[in-house]
Amino acid sequence: MKKSLILELQASTEFMSNTEKKIASVILSSPESFTLMSLGELESVAEVSQGSIINFSNKYAGGGFPALKMAVAASLASREETPLSIITGEDSAHTALKKGAVGISAAVQNTANINSGEGLEGLAELILKAKRIDIYGIYRSAIVASDLNMELLELGIPSSVVSDVLTCALSASLLHEGDLVIAISSSGKTRDILDAVKIAKENGAKVAVITAYKNSPLARLSDLLLIAASSGSSHFSFEKEIRMSQLALIDAVCAYIQHRIDKDGDKRYYTAKKILELHSERD
Repeated sequence: MKKSLILELQASTEFMSNTEKKIASVILSSPESFTLMSLGELESVAEVSQGSIINFSNKYAGGGFPALKMAVAASLASREETPLSIITGEDSAHTALKKGAVGISAAVQNTANINSGEGLEGLAELILKAKRIDIYGIYRSAIVASDLNMELLELGIPSSVVSDVLTCALSASLLHEGDLVIAISSSGKTRDILDAVKIAKENGAKVAVITAYKNSPLARLSDLLLIAASSGSSHFSFEKEIRMSQLALIDAVCAYIQHRIDKDGDKRYYTAKKILELHSERD
């Protein structure tokens, strides 16, 4: 499926420079009007230089200003309006729950639209072929990393989650060719994750990245990239929606893996399942 530039801009706005945010704001506030603008008109409305617009176009549309307009126009053809999920002080707890559900649903749907099947299946193949798997995540991302680690263990696939800022680099130094790092970071700019990934790559390990920003430093280091999107409707719910989108991505990959593990892997999966069932009976 062709990726929507509008969805990509919504997912990337939090991590743009101030100049990029001005351009993106004009586009997202009225995509239809933007497609009719000249380069000079956008320069005036966004209050940025034409050079900045060209750089923005190359970065997000892979070409000049005409390519940017064409990409936005193509996005409009399949665009669905995102329901507002902004929670106010006047909302009841139940209304907050319903609005949150709307935002999360839209975020996960955007994530499904942005990512390709090839990317999801590619991560599954990397996991199945890896000799060793390290999963890196710090702060909020540590929650997602721990969830992925548990899902892989339940599938009978050994993995380790590393969420300590110092241990990430130490663990990466022990990796070799044939090993895999799955780095999870909403911003893609977490320095400790970046440092660990650089060490892992120097040692020959493959790196898969799950982030909200495809142009982040971490994304540029990846061998495989998956994007977790937000609904784009609320700045305040951005991090929460990204986390749920990350969980949706790893759930999809693990569900795919479950039906493609070999005989030995299948045996490990049912052994793990039996252990968990026995533990549940003692509760």
